[in-house]
Amino acid sequence: MLPRTTVIWAGSLLGLSLLGGCTQDPFKDIESHERAITAFTLDKGQIGVAEITRTPETGKIVVYAVRGTDLSNVVPTIQTSYKATVSPGSGQPVNLSANNRTYTYTVTSESGEARQWTVEVKDYESDLDGRWQVTNLQFQYFIGEGESWGWNGTKNLSANIPDATKENDNILEMTTTGVTADGKVTGTFTHSPGPDGVFANFMFGAVDYNYKFRKLPRNQGTWLRDFATNTITFNNGQAGQARTVALEFSADKRTLKMPFNVQPYDIDWNGSGSKQELGGAKFAWYMFRKL
Repeated sequence: MLPRTTVIWAGSLLGLSLLGGCTQDPFKDIESHERAITAFTLDKGQIGVAEITRTPETGKIVVYAVRGTDLSNVVPTIQTSYKATVSPGSGQPVNLSANNRTYTYTVTSESGEARQWTVEVKDYESDLDGRWQVTNLQFQYFIGEGESWGWNGTKNLSANIPDATKENDNILEMTTTGVTADGKVTGTFTHSPGPDGVFANFMFGAVDYNYKFRKLPRNQGTWLRDFATNTITFNNGQAGQARTVALEFSADKRTLKMPFNVQPYDIDWNGSGSKQELGGAKFAWYMFRKL
């Protein structure tokens, strides 16, 4: 059980930071026994927030980093509990590549009590990394939405554009390469045409619908994953060709759905029913299975 004063300090830390230097510290005559690391951030490669586990006797921090990150000379930023000090200090370079990528810090409270904190760095295992095969490409359409004569539905895109079946054996291979300063994960991709050797061409007769349905760029490029919006943006290096889709994993992470909005909503009222459905498409999605 922590001392009563410890609980008070922990709960009041935010308030103290807001009071600023011009206000007298209400705890200046109370000696702190706290000796915890409250936040730990690498200067490169880290994915997400460090996992901090603490017992009355021990402390452990697990940090996930992009595979291949050079950990031999990193500069962690370390936050400690009220009036505690840490050795080595925050901002001091350390080697986290040795000793099975573990490192021990010592945190000392204002009262002089010390606790050892073990930091362990693990490779970030991305649920995107690996090879994925396209199994289907579907779309949802609305014609005359809200009208008694209207219709809507969900279909395989190949029902309206037969050439879309060529997409169903495509292989998407993704590899995580890094992380941005604001926490987005970066990587590379290769989108190959599969055993049939060809990509789909989304044409309905002479009408080109690639502007609607070619959301997965061909060949190679980079991607940026935004966890806040649960989206991934593909970029093949061509100006104006970045494509953003959502990510929906199955519970076992073995299948993946990438839905996207289909714009613009441009129905050809003089066209056939199939052509009207393509123009009236609002959503489409790729389905993948992990190889």
